[in-house]
Amino acid sequence: MIEEAAKLLLNEWFPAFLNPQKRIFWGYLISSLIIGFLWLKLVKKNNFWSSIKQIFDRQVWISRSAFADYKVMLINTLLIFLLSPRLLAKATVAYLVFNGMHDLFNGRPYLSIDLPQWTIALTFTLFLFIFDDFARYWLHRLLHTVPILWSFHKVHHSATTLNPFTVFRTHPVEAILFSTRSAIVQGITVAIFFFFFGNQVTLIMVFGASIFTFAFNILGSNLRHSPISVQYWRLLEYFVMSPAQHHIHHSTAKKHINKNFGVAFSVWDWMFSSLCLSKAEEQLRFGLSKEKSNRHHSLKGLYIDPILETGKELFRFLSCQFKFIKNPKYNLKGVNMKKVLLSIILIGITAIPTSLQATNKFVNIYSARKEALILPLLKRFKNKTGINFRLVTGKADGLLKRLEIEGSMSPADLFITVDAGRLQRAKQAGVLQPTNSPILKKRIPNSLRDREDYWFGLSQRARTIIYNKNRVDVAKLSTYEELASTQWKGRLCIRSSGSVYNQSLVASMIEVNGIEKTETWARGLVENFARPPTGGDTDLLKATAAGQCDIALANTYYLGRLINSKISSDRKAAQKLAVFWPNQGQGDRGVHVNVSGAGLTKFARNKKEAILLLEFLVTDESQKWYAEVNNEYPVVIGAEISDTLKNFGNFKADNINLTILGVNNPAAVKLMDRAGWR
Repeated sequence: MIEEAAKLLLNEWFPAFLNPQKRIFWGYLISSLIIGFLWLKLVKKNNFWSSIKQIFDRQVWISRSAFADYKVMLINTLLIFLLSPRLLAKATVAYLVFNGMHDLFNGRPYLSIDLPQWTIALTFTLFLFIFDDFARYWLHRLLHTVPILWSFHKVHHSATTLNPFTVFRTHPVEAILFSTRSAIVQGITVAIFFFFFGNQVTLIMVFGASIFTFAFNILGSNLRHSPISVQYWRLLEYFVMSPAQHHIHHSTAKKHINKNFGVAFSVWDWMFSSLCLSKAEEQLRFGLSKEKSNRHHSLKGLYIDPILETGKELFRFLSCQFKFIKNPKYNLKGVNMKKVLLSIILIGITAIPTSLQATNKFVNIYSARKEALILPLLKRFKNKTGINFRLVTGKADGLLKRLEIEGSMSPADLFITVDAGRLQRAKQAGVLQPTNSPILKKRIPNSLRDREDYWFGLSQRARTIIYNKNRVDVAKLSTYEELASTQWKGRLCIRSSGSVYNQSLVASMIEVNGIEKTETWARGLVENFARPPTGGDTDLLKATAAGQCDIALANTYYLGRLINSKISSDRKAAQKLAVFWPNQGQGDRGVHVNVSGAGLTKFARNKKEAILLLEFLVTDESQKWYAEVNNEYPVVIGAEISDTLKNFGNFKADNINLTILGVNNPAAVKLMDRAGWR
């Protein structure tokens, strides 16, 4: 145990001196030393040796307070290492915020994505730095003004001398609070910028650290906890926190209590009336004004007493609230609180949640398909193979972003989503890996799987023309291209350009007809809209049945759902509609088809089980289930289809490889925007 702890300290603590992301990076320590020396020599007019003596004052560096700083830094390194896997992760926050924004904006960002990448990177880096500092200000303020939180934060303020390692003199509870704050701030910022700007988002880095964090640290951040009280110009101290101002924050003087909570910026203190400017030659005393500082330099004072004090405060509060104070049952006299608290801490550190324990065989699935459309098959898979599963469902773009953010820490083994365009995005995002399965290659046609086997189609859908039988002469229907002719002006219902289904249709047409002809077609199509694009395919079909438009472009399974609906009004609407298969002429390309599909994630830990699940999903049993339950066409040639699909009739499908849909997707989106397809 001691050897492992020593190795951990060597691996976690000493590299901090070599890591520019850490406050005690050797470069930052040296820059602070130089700035401090120049301040004493040039501004304070000290001679060389008196400046050196003040910087390396023995009463600062080898005081009892300083040794407490060193002990806390070492112990907290161990504690935080053990606790960090259980703390809130920025990936979790980013995923939740990203999904919420995706719902709020219907998947379409409102900002331009054509800004130069350097402006996006600079804005992201600056916003993160400012937002992070603003959040630190408010948490720091709460640590001072909320009594229970102050019980923990005063561990930091119990330091009677200041050195660069005093910044690490914090109770683990405070460290957890700041870790949570950091996860929330970074998660929110990452989600917002990734939603609007996608993969263009990046930090501007200097030696592996954010450029603004690097600047803050290289310009003397370590002087804030040091024996050198460097002041800034009076006007500048309204905006940027000087080392002297932070010394005031540590002062025991009554006039300095609850002043200067800011870290990098003092403007927050100015805005919220907690600012105190520094004064030349002001003598300050550090520590806790009303308490004996010596007891706070012991491990008991640093770790146990804050917990005991918090427990007593909570007990006193609850006693008053619920009138337990007279009940001897709740008298804590005689209870060895230290042993109780030590037991709780040890149990918390060593206990491993059951959900994290390894099981023999299972597969983790991120699915953009609704639970009802995948769960029954997963249960059948479990019954047949004995392999368990863990299913996470959500929006496709949200799950994809989650995979990107989680990286190698992702638990997902399999990513299931709809549309080849989204599957290709996952491939391009680097979250999938190729799958070598002879079964998948044999059963799934080349056109319905990735050319490099990063993803495979599991079910097939056709995006075709569905028309009102009472309002349309079927003889006038022919091709997708013909829908742009003037005879359909004011008669077409279609989803927005934000629909990946429409993006893939346009991407396929770009491949066949080229960008120029496809854009001309899209402009003609826009002219024929019966109403602004709105709603999903089901809404379009109901509008077509109601006579709001005469034809719609929709996936066939939406009509299948109306036909088999338990709601009579849905079935009546479906009776007015019929399917037309376009582009069926000799030499023509056929109906545009797409897939729902899946790919093995890049960091899959249960690769064998995930491949077995993929192979199960293309068995005759599973393919038949897709056809009967969701009215989707099988990807396996010759697999049985439902009566509903049989009634739609046979058709010739476009046989281009669906990888093209993802490759052409960016061009398709831009083309649709230029054409006015919103």
